[in-house]
Amino acid sequence: MKYMDMLALLGVGGAHPGGLHLTKQLLEKEEINRDTSILDIGCGTGQTSAYLYCRYGCEITACDINATMVQKANKRFEQLKLPCKATIEDIEDLSFDNESFDIILLESVAAFTNISSSLKECKRVLKKGGIILAIETVKEPQMTEQDERLVSEFYHFQSIPNELEWVEYWKKAGFSTVVSRREYKVEVEGEDEEQNIDFGTEFDLSDEIPSNVYDLLDDHERLTKKYQNLLGFRIFRCIS
Repeated sequence: MKYMDMLALLGVGGAHPGGLHLTKQLLEKEEINRDTSILDIGCGTGQTSAYLYCRYGCEITACDINATMVQKANKRFEQLKLPCKATIEDIEDLSFDNESFDIILLESVAAFTNISSSLKECKRVLKKGGIILAIETVKEPQMTEQDERLVSEFYHFQSIPNELEWVEYWKKAGFSTVVSRREYKVEVEGEDEEQNIDFGTEFDLSDEIPSNVYDLLDDHERLTKKYQNLLGFRIFRCIS
């Protein structure tokens, strides 16, 4: 049982740092209309893809490597009567044609993969001048090698780059402009249902969930608390 399997069985939506609230903030700064083609890699249960279509009416391609996540994303799309279809894809070997998309979204995805391979594939399927918006895990300077090893073993990270190492990965993949941000502004104007969704975590439980899934969830919460100052995230905006 891996961490990503746990997320799939629990049907966790908005698990990435900042959740849907942060994603909305990032998207509002981009020029998105009905003609914009967006690839949501690692779409999970389809939360972001559904929001994108409902908000902008744009062309959405949703994919994930986990079959359970894809099934739950498609269930969401069907329930909302959205003309979207999630498919199984491996970010390291995408089936899409070269220069197919205007924008690619990565919400805590590349860190779980061979980063060099994944970013090169993203560059290949992104149109010239296209944009990647990525929210990715980084190790902070205080993290020791032992801490990094323990975290990597639990989450199955192939590596945990620091901020400068991430920037170097993006540049080596061929992106001409790479901007990284550490902070983002939380804008709250009142309490309503939409904001509760933005800040909360969704669950779409599978019919049968092994008991060790909940043990893994407990371990995740314990590690999150223990390493909250050592394991962070950055927002990367990269132009092809």
